[in-house]
Amino acid sequence: MHDERRYEILKALYWRKYEKIKNLAFEFGVSERTIRRDIAILSTKAPIYTQSGRYDGGVYLLSDDANSFLKTYVSDTDVQILDKLLTYVEEHQDMVLDEEEKAVFRRIVTNYKKIKK
Repeated sequence: MHDERRYEILKALYWRKYEKIKNLAFEFGVSERTIRRDIAILSTKAPIYTQSGRYDGGVYLLSDDANSFLKTYVSDTDVQILDKLLTYVEEHQDMVLDEEEKAVFRRIVTNYKKIKK
């Protein structure tokens, strides 16, 4: 759930280039503190930064090349599901995913289809 929200935050910043913390909190139905935590985590992986200030404060996209980042960004949850599937394939086992894992896998495939177009 956190990974999905963070990915959606990245997509929003890609399209908007800038957004205020309070607007992101409202949009995603979480507290400003949660958004700040998400941004802190994302800033270690993504080309974004924050700036303080009454008028120009907020979260900014650092690079116009964010599209290439979005194409390669894989959340921790995505990696877990993909790793599980790889293990099944390598060991020639029947693949068994629970409903939550199937939903994550569907989201991965759907997101990559949209981005790659």
